[in-house]
Amino acid sequence: MRVLVKLLLLAALLASAAQAAEPRVIAIDAGHGGKDRGAVVRRIEENAVTLAIANKIASEFRRHEGFSPYLTRWEDVFVPLSERVDRAEQVGGKAFISIHADKADGRKPKGVIVWFYGANKRIPKGPPREPNERLRPAPPKDVIVQSRFLAERVQNSLRKRGVKLAAYADKGGFAVLKSDKMPSILIEVGNMRDPGEWALMQDPAFQDKLAKAVVQGVAAYLGSPVN
Repeated sequence: MRVLVKLLLLAALLASAAQAAEPRVIAIDAGHGGKDRGAVVRRIEENAVTLAIANKIASEFRRHEGFSPYLTRWEDVFVPLSERVDRAEQVGGKAFISIHADKADGRKPKGVIVWFYGANKRIPKGPPREPNERLRPAPPKDVIVQSRFLAERVQNSLRKRGVKLAAYADKGGFAVLKSDKMPSILIEVGNMRDPGEWALMQDPAFQDKLAKAVVQGVAAYLGSPVN
């Protein structure tokens, strides 16, 4: 009997250690894709910019133990909005990061904007949904609170690395921010109508700096700081 008890305790300890060692899945969502090109300015398409940056973020996560990046799309394909969140939840995502670019009226630099879920009448209506696409309700309050914490951590990390930011993390009712299982943020990497930001978001050096800052912010939020 004692041997059996010891074996059961050992099995429980091993299972606990294995679970603790499992890498945390971070969902990275490259906005638009396929038939949805996103904003197009001077023949540069938003969907290509977002995919390039999403891949940089995924590569940066792979450099650090304890993280497993998951891309909701890894090539130029169309994925419905709700399916992006579904995919991330199905793989057990611990955080959801959606990458976009802006096409604001006027050619003024806006800086990087970090969004979390919340009502905001100032933002335009999102892209049309697919026929029969499932509409998600607003996430619960505890998830919204965690999304705000995540947004602030990422924003602080971007600031420390010298990335120009909008004044504050902002609220938005975007469909990809409606997970009820994980904190979610949307990062707009700049205004495509501003020539400076248009060029910057295509610059590999800027993309690398952005990726490092995002990874450090997410890692800090999860309590596992990285350099």
